Amino acid sequence: MTPVDIGILGLILGAILGYYLTKFWRTYKLKRQLKTAKRAEKNAEAFLKQQGYAVIATQLRVPVTTKIDGHSYQNHVKADFIVKKKGLKYVVEVKTGEQVERPTSASIRRQLLEYYLIYRTDGVLLLDMKNKKLYTLEFQLKTPLSTKKYFTHAIALLIGALLMLFLL
Repeated sequence: MTPVDIGILGLILGAILGYYLTKFWRTYKLKRQLKTAKRAEKNAEAFLKQQGYAVIATQLRVPVTTKIDGHSYQNHVKADFIVKKKGLKYVVEVKTGEQVERPTSASIRRQLLEYYLIYRTDGVLLLDMKNKKLYTLEFQLKTPLSTKKYFTHAIALLIGALLMLFLL
């Protein structure tokens, strides 16, 4: 074997070793994150109960069908908890670490709005387990094409027409 052959063989073996080490590291990190998340959710359940919430469901999956160009795609949405307090029902998302540094961030808002629309609860709770902080989110949705404006115009038109008929 020539030195060039040994170099090429070393590069190939190094690339294979690098690939498997990277794969192992990613798997290790993912398992560690899942373990942390499971521990946080267990602690979150105890925290919610301390705050007076009754846990109705854990990891509740709701099937969602999305139609794109006439083709149906099946998937699901899964919230961490559904809880109840004082007759009101909430969907709860538990965050750990830096994920919840800004509860107003677009990605968190979109996720929680999705939960609000799918689970149809009275509100959404965001639980920051790192700081033991519970945020209550409420969404007030106003559609840009509100029919309320047209309804008041129609009533005014009807009253005007009735007045004209009465005066004639």
